[in-house]
Amino acid sequence: MSLMGIDIGTTGTKAIAFSEEGNILSSSYKEYNLLFPKKGWVEFDTGDMWSKIFDVIRDVNSDEKVKKDPVQALAPSTIGESFTPIDKKGNILYNTIYSSDSRSTGELEELLSLIPAKDLYYITGLPPQYVTALNKILWLRNNEPEIFINTHKILFTEELLQHKLGMRDYRINYPLSSTSLFFDLREKKWSMDILDKFDLSPDLFAVPSPSGRVAGKVSLEVSAELGFKGEVSIVTGGHDQQCAAFGVGAISGGIAADGMGTVECVVPVLDKIMMKDSMFDNDFSTRAHVVEDKYVTFAYNFTAGSVLKWYRDKLAPDLRDKAVSRGMNAYTSFFSGLDHSPSGLYTLPYFSGSGTPRHDPITKGTIIGLGIDTGREDIFKSIVEGTIFEIGFNMELLEKSGIEIKELRAVGGGSRSDYWLDLKASILDKPVKRMDIDEAGCLAAMMLAGSAIGKFSISEAQENFVKTARQFDPDPAVTGLYRDHYDRYKKIYDLISELYM
Repeated sequence: MSLMGIDIGTTGTKAIAFSEEGNILSSSYKEYNLLFPKKGWVEFDTGDMWSKIFDVIRDVNSDEKVKKDPVQALAPSTIGESFTPIDKKGNILYNTIYSSDSRSTGELEELLSLIPAKDLYYITGLPPQYVTALNKILWLRNNEPEIFINTHKILFTEELLQHKLGMRDYRINYPLSSTSLFFDLREKKWSMDILDKFDLSPDLFAVPSPSGRVAGKVSLEVSAELGFKGEVSIVTGGHDQQCAAFGVGAISGGIAADGMGTVECVVPVLDKIMMKDSMFDNDFSTRAHVVEDKYVTFAYNFTAGSVLKWYRDKLAPDLRDKAVSRGMNAYTSFFSGLDHSPSGLYTLPYFSGSGTPRHDPITKGTIIGLGIDTGREDIFKSIVEGTIFEIGFNMELLEKSGIEIKELRAVGGGSRSDYWLDLKASILDKPVKRMDIDEAGCLAAMMLAGSAIGKFSISEAQENFVKTARQFDPDPAVTGLYRDHYDRYKKIYDLISELYM
């Protein structure tokens, strides 16, 4: 029997069926679009989104390999914060509100007037931000009262999958619960101190559960529709960042996943709950991991891969087209020939605002040090340097709070560049491992599904399925070359931030 991992992301969904030995039998991916009904509003077209999710599941089940080795259990990796209200009949009442939606800033101010931000942090592990679900739920009640009155359940993405697969007794995993701003991280349950303050019933929400637990079964009717054969267990999964960490083997303290995609997110693993004023001040959350009794924090830069894409399409489209005409990836062409000496430029990679620790939505991307002799390759190198410096700055602040990071395990599009990882290892003075997996989310979900039904233990899954492709070690000479350049970079934001106020 095979196992299915489903990765429900921001721009699309992938489903992969794996054999019990970890081999990919079949995969399918489909994209969907975000909607922007008003300024600051971000929603999914929920009907279209779930049509596509069912399409990829159906596609995988229709593969001959999967027909011969049918899926026995599935688990999801999902986006966080986003939720959908349903009525008593199970009908969707409103489009799924996405995490980056900023319509509820007024409600955020309201809730912070009732419960101080630091008090919320020490209950939930989250420094309050507009991305969290609680303020969006309050917005729904304040602005769509008829919909809220008819709401029977508010389902996050995992439970909405359970609902669509025929379950009615919903379970939400601890990592996803950790995105809500009303989950008591220590007690592992909804915080009545918070919910009572806002007159919200815990019955509106699914029951919090550890990751990797059987929550229910796919109904016979839905099984027939999607091409499943026999009984299929639905297993609790995780928030996408924790799943990605699990998928690269970041399951104990000192190891951090480094997702180098459109956004770069470093996810250090914590062996115990850590909540400190210094973490609160720098916007570092503490969240449940998919591994029981482990925790994570996030450090991220909103513009990593996206700023390289900006360079490719806005500053070097001719070089991009030339590379493509030679059958070469544009980024491979851009990286070729770069050495490991500082560019002499300073790029703040805040092209979509800044992530941790500042969370400044107003600040802009900045390139400093341009001269008559500056070439496009210098700008490209400085962009790469800037993304490394920004993550390095975050890691320094994490380590000052007592969070040890011994190594990074990299996945995502950026991790395909030897140059980028080599330079990152030297600037950060830490080993960086490129992982031998493109789909860490689906792999993690598969491992959770298999462990839940007794196919293997978590430790066996990690040993058998998580592999390193290559390790990049620091070069002391390069580390020394960049020391002053990096130190100057860390001063730039404070010097220019007032320009954007």
